[in-house]
Amino acid sequence: MNAHRARNDQFSTLFSFARASNSSIVITDATADDAAIVFVNPSFEKMTGYGMEEVIGKNCRFLQGEDRDQPDRELIRRAMHEGSSCECLFRNYRKSGELFWNKLYLFPVRLSAEQVTHFVGVQHDVTREQNLLAELAQTASERARLIDQLELKRRHMAHLSRDLINAQENERKALARELHDELGQRLTALNLLLHRARPYFEAGEPQVLWEQAEHELGALVGLVRDMSVSLRPPGLDFFGLEPTIRQLLARHLDGGPDWVFEYAGLPVRLAPTIEISVYRIVQESVTNIVRHAQAQHVVVEINGGADGSEIELIVRDDGRGFDAASWREHAARTGRAGLAGMRERIQLLEGQIEVDSAPGRGTRITATLPLHSTENKHERDSGR
Repeated sequence: MNAHRARNDQFSTLFSFARASNSSIVITDATADDAAIVFVNPSFEKMTGYGMEEVIGKNCRFLQGEDRDQPDRELIRRAMHEGSSCECLFRNYRKSGELFWNKLYLFPVRLSAEQVTHFVGVQHDVTREQNLLAELAQTASERARLIDQLELKRRHMAHLSRDLINAQENERKALARELHDELGQRLTALNLLLHRARPYFEAGEPQVLWEQAEHELGALVGLVRDMSVSLRPPGLDFFGLEPTIRQLLARHLDGGPDWVFEYAGLPVRLAPTIEISVYRIVQESVTNIVRHAQAQHVVVEINGGADGSEIELIVRDDGRGFDAASWREHAARTGRAGLAGMRERIQLLEGQIEVDSAPGRGTRITATLPLHSTENKHERDSGR
């Protein structure tokens, strides 16, 4: 008798608590067929639009309507079978037919350790949270889509940039060939004719004129040869970057400032676009040093970068230097576009350039270019 009274007092307390709760609460009879509802509180009525008299005797699944394909149904079925607690999320429908997301916390009420008499379901309308999560997911999906589009455009721009560089170099190559094969050959023929005419120039002023013509013609032949090599270094196609750079430095700096060249951590051959771009950067840097720096020492370093995924180029001198903070304005004012051209070429290849210089403190140019991109690999495999 005392046990029965205690059990009644327990249920009375439970129902009193449920009525006063601001959370939606539903109580089902675990011993009844289909776990019928025996109690709902006013918060349940407010949340769902159903009155108590409309739901007593029904299973809670009626709130799902025809929307039965929900993953947590198996979770709650297992919990009721085992007499355990669970946490579930369902798409439910109000009496008006409006969808809402229902967060359900299910707890068993035990008569004894072996017997469950009721289940208490505490429900929360989490529609707003789910809508926010859906919006965040949509935003993340849209962001991922935009990132993918930007990456595709970046790759497209990188491909176009390499095409532009290759087109420029092909034009230079064609012009170099024209200079060497056409103008160079004609100047050589003219030089031969000039020497054949040597006996017809008498001593004195005619001979002096002939010698002046020979000197000017020889200088012109040398100029055309240098222009041809500058437009397209032939060694780059046959021997690779290291010996061609070394030849460039010897041609420009021998008899001038002391120079050191270091090349390490790179394969013998690189992608053609990378090789010609590095060559052009060194060429422009050395030209600027010879023309403007008045340097005593020049160091050129080319290496594979910290992890071998990029090529790092450093050109430094101990010459006059300049104000690196305003080099763009200085280039525009003096008409020297070398640094600007280097920067544009490096950016086309998705690289970076740093210019460190100050008046009287020399100049250091550091350029990095990605070495193992898909485009570069394709060039190495099929571009030669």
